[in-house]
Parts: sequence; structure tokens; C-alpha cells
Amino acid sequence: MKILRLAAVMAAGVLALAGCQKSTDVAAFEAKAKADVREWIAAFNTGDVDTVVAKYAPDAVVMAPGNPSATGHDAIRALVEKESDTIRAAGITLAVNDDDKASASGDLGWHSGSYVVKDSTGAVIDSGNYMDVQQNIDGQWLMIRDIWNSDRPPPAPAPEPAAEAPAA
Repeated sequence: MKILRLAAVMAAGVLALAGCQKSTDVAAFEAKAKADVREWIAAFNTGDVDTVVAKYAPDAVVMAPGNPSATGHDAIRALVEKESDTIRAAGITLAVNDDDKASASGDLGWHSGSYVVKDSTGAVIDSGNYMDVQQNIDGQWLMIRDIWNSDRPPPAPAPEPAAEAPAA
């Protein structure tokens, strides 16, 4: 009898704890994630680094192609400034496609989709995918991890220099 009572108390405790998880409005999170990435892209294309950095948690990690990981606002700011300056100087812009998806549970969410890179004529010169993980920190969804990568293969390595003939 004691075992049944203990099992019932434990089951009630598990159910009570399961009910403690925060309810997440997934549709609202998805709408916000989609709006935020479009705001991020517009800010990146115009060099508005403050708007981009504000989307990240203070200890976020950004993993951009061709760069070491950037951890924290200072490193993310330096990365975004460098990359945004480079694309603007080249007349390049980024755009996200409308295929992005997002979902959340509790205080964690994810958002992923694809992007294109266009030159000054509007021709697509690259495309790729992105994914970010977000956390609800004090009522605000902020990115804690962000990564993107190109669909195209990396450039071929430079050819090795020809060996010099020995002096005679």
C-alpha cells in the first residue's frame, strides 16, 4: 500500500512539474523571428551595426563563413562592421528568401531559412542557408547562436609555385 501511495505522490509531482514549463506562443515567435531577420538584413546592408548587434545576447556566438567564431557583442560588432563594409564597398546586398521557418518551446527557439547575395546589377552571385538559436532573456528573444554558409563550394586552392631549377 505504501508503494502505491508513494507512486501516486511521485506521479502527481511529475505532473505538477510538467505544468511549470512556460507556454510559448509559437506563432508570435515565428512572426517576430521572420521580422527580425529582415530587419537584420536591412541593417547589415546599410551598415547599421547597432541594430544588428542588438539582436544578439551579450554572450552570443556568431559563426560566419571565412571568419573565426565571434563571441560577445564586441567581437560580433567587429565582425559585422568588417563584413558590412566589405559588401557595401563591392556594391553587394544580401536578401532572405521567403522560405524561412521558426519554432520555439519554453525559453528556446530556432529560426532557419535561405538567402541570396546579389551584385550591383541584381544578379545572384551566391546563395546559402542560415540558422539561429534564440533565447527568451527577460522577455526579449535574442540570438545566442547564429551561423550561415554558402551553397557554393569554397574556391580552389592557389596553385603551388613552380620549383626553381638548381643553379648550374
